[in-house]
Amino acid sequence: MNPIILPIAIVAVIALAVAIFVMQRRRQHQRWSLLREVMDSADALEMQLTRVRRQLDGVASAGQADAAVRDVLHDLLRQRMWLQEHGMDARIAELEAVRSRLDAGRQRLDAQC
Repeated sequence: MNPIILPIAIVAVIALAVAIFVMQRRRQHQRWSLLREVMDSADALEMQLTRVRRQLDGVASAGQADAAVRDVLHDLLRQRMWLQEHGMDARIAELEAVRSRLDAGRQRLDAQC
């Protein structure tokens, strides 16, 4: 057996292990960053809902807008419950979908109010 093959094999295995570790760390960082963005988006939507509800209080013609606020609020609560149950183990694609639904709720609220 060639004496240089064993050191090359060891270096290759170490390089592969380091590459896998770096990729996992990068994915973990991306996931945590996305989770923070989702939580920030949910908080922003909640603040917007609170502001809109205050504006609608006492407005007689607020029926349709009030219904939109309730729908968005229910969606927000559903997303928060899902995050509470699955957020720590969620895949990146799932977190991106939650963020998209929260953003869509904000846009729907803007369109109605």
